[in-house]
Amino acid sequence: MKKAVLFPACVGLFWSSQLMASGYAVSEQSTSSLGSSYAGSAVVAENASNQWFNPATLASLHDREFSVALHQVFVDVTFDSGQPTGPGNFEDFNSTIGSLYLALPLNDTMTFGLGFTAPYGTKFEYEENWGNVASDPLAPLSPTTGDRYATYSELKVLNLNPALGIALTDRLNLGLGVSYATIETDIRSSLLRMEGDDDAYGWNLGLTYQADDNNHFGLSYRSAVRYKDMDTKVTISQAGSAALSAALMQPIAAGHYKTSASLDTPASATLGYAGDLTDRTRILLGVEWVDWSTLQTLDLKGDSFTLPVEFGWQNTVRYSLGVNHRLANDVLLRAGLAKEDSTQNSQNRAPASPDAERYWLTLGAGFSPMDNMNVDLGYAHIFVKDADVNLTDRGVLNGSLDSSLDIVGAQLSYRF
Repeated sequence: MKKAVLFPACVGLFWSSQLMASGYAVSEQSTSSLGSSYAGSAVVAENASNQWFNPATLASLHDREFSVALHQVFVDVTFDSGQPTGPGNFEDFNSTIGSLYLALPLNDTMTFGLGFTAPYGTKFEYEENWGNVASDPLAPLSPTTGDRYATYSELKVLNLNPALGIALTDRLNLGLGVSYATIETDIRSSLLRMEGDDDAYGWNLGLTYQADDNNHFGLSYRSAVRYKDMDTKVTISQAGSAALSAALMQPIAAGHYKTSASLDTPASATLGYAGDLTDRTRILLGVEWVDWSTLQTLDLKGDSFTLPVEFGWQNTVRYSLGVNHRLANDVLLRAGLAKEDSTQNSQNRAPASPDAERYWLTLGAGFSPMDNMNVDLGYAHIFVKDADVNLTDRGVLNGSLDSSLDIVGAQLSYRF
């Protein structure tokens, strides 16, 4: 079996991003937390949705409750280059993200929770013949280099996460949970198309601690989910056949191939703080670390060839600051700021995942239309640094992917 480092950026779409969080993660799991840029999400227990960030928060919920959250994401991406290019101002992409949570107290010290979320995913499409104009031997089959790296990508991860929150003392809570996750992918370029699916398990745990009446701390950890034997189908085009045959120095015909791969979604850890400045005002702090450095190489294994896909991603840290203020009429106002690292640089940036350093500005509000119901609204604008691209593996793709994002969310929590 021969191996070749081929299609690193093209196959990189396998783990592409909607630019909503670092790598291919989806942060939008709670509208009440969105309003304060997810600061303090590992410690506050405003409603059942906080169990995603830390299962220990369940122990502070003493009523049966369900929460449903919906987020609409608006993404605008353009490709700029000083060289001749195809289309560069792409159509805006909109995506809807939903999540559902349940909290059921079992007794005075234990609360069961259940969350159904989409924590990772993407759906991204470029216009035909985008990128730099090609002048290499592949040009008759693939006239622009952008199409060789990315035309369409869709990744869906669904997660079912039962959890249990336990009040160990009046000040210390423990939470633990397990996750069952499924993944589906459909990744396309002018060279190949990859489709695959798998399922796997993970776990999460957390602690919350109330130091005194005004200071609250939370710490949580979510394990990697390891898809050890993902069945994939690769369809190679005529252009892909020419490129792959040259790289492997053996004829690889256009057609369908069964392949397999092993891959992980990353582990993460979150630290949160909530400090009550007054009876109405609370400051929130958060730090989240994500272990993206585990994504270095992904091997796609076929019967007669192996494609080792080079990523070289790096770990990220997200810092967030938020403030909540309750008005005299009991409406809760939220605001937040956050800074988030990038997993990539210009040498390993996949065109369908123009991951770059991001800055969040968020606003939100919560109110109660009736005694047993809460409604939360949130808005975020994400300022994304220009993502320089300098790729050569499938042809020179040199330029900058410029992005901007807006997110609006609404959440309903009902106690019964």
